[in-house]
Amino acid sequence: MNILIVDDQEKILEATKKLVDWKKLHIDGVYTAASADAAREILEQHPVDIMLTDIEMPGEDGISLQKWAAQNYPYIYCIFLTSHADFSYAKEAIRGGAFDYILQPASIEEIEETLERCIQTLEERKDILQKSDRYEKLTEQTDYPEERKPDSARWGKWLIRGDYTLVRNQLVNLLRLADQDGYLTIPYRQQMIHALLEACSVACYEKKFELEKLFTGDFTYENMLGCYHTDKELTDGMDKMLYLYKKLVAETEGREEGSYTVQERIREVIRFLDENMDRMVSRREAAKYVFLNEDYFSRMFRKETGMGFKEYQLKLKMEYAGKLLSSTTMPVTLIASKAGYENFTNFSQMFKKVMGQSPTEYRKEKGKE
Repeated sequence: MNILIVDDQEKILEATKKLVDWKKLHIDGVYTAASADAAREILEQHPVDIMLTDIEMPGEDGISLQKWAAQNYPYIYCIFLTSHADFSYAKEAIRGGAFDYILQPASIEEIEETLERCIQTLEERKDILQKSDRYEKLTEQTDYPEERKPDSARWGKWLIRGDYTLVRNQLVNLLRLADQDGYLTIPYRQQMIHALLEACSVACYEKKFELEKLFTGDFTYENMLGCYHTDKELTDGMDKMLYLYKKLVAETEGREEGSYTVQERIREVIRFLDENMDRMVSRREAAKYVFLNEDYFSRMFRKETGMGFKEYQLKLKMEYAGKLLSSTTMPVTLIASKAGYENFTNFSQMFKKVMGQSPTEYRKEKGKE
């Protein structure tokens, strides 16, 4: 697997090339270019899987370069590096089909983490395309219960009344059940995409704005149609659509784009944490979810909640675990997993720190032992 790094600052190019652990990431070739023109030449002469590029460069910028690469080398994944924590840059990056963007200054660990996720997605796609027998199976039309059919009419009603979480949760649950029962094929994912698009179309009509307006922000209609290769790709696309729909509804109800307030964004993050209780959400991921600079997000989160992000997430998880301990007979190890902890000892220590008792003591006191 090969990567191309594009940046007009030679020091950044050399530092990135030298400090990132390419061997750990299983990257074979690392090419560098100081301009868009130089990058084009490399892309024309060498196979490249990932392009890591700056946005602001003299002459042609990184967004223009990515659009050209997407037309000529559509299988290349692009990650943007930018020192501008401006929402318009994020919109441009995602609209062009970028895999992700990284706000500078960024740590090497952050760059490596983003590259790891990108490589994983690339390998998932390659696995589908290369294993023809598996690909044929994934493209088969399969039978499934009628109640598992994506329900665009119901989703449309939920969107109209603002129940975005219901739509997202049902999509995620349908994916989980389809995988569990063996009918999670590409056509099934495509049905889910079309049902979501139809639901958005119905909701947009009811709210009196064109569906096309939904795709002038983060990504295109075609981008959404193509989100069928993996579950993560589909859920990421769904999250973008729901985010843009909510934002557009707010604007048409008399608020400007900028009035997507910090308070609203923090509430969105709290909801996001609640929906992802079974894993650890990083501060960086939470900040990016609502398009805020990480440091600024931390300050605003503490201001709005009175707690740091990590402290708040820990409290949320332990309270959730406490409810399961007091209301179910579920094994404590399973409860730990549901709260996002793979290490049971770590979970027990954190639970006692927050709740004042060990999980076993807590359950015994609540009468569920």
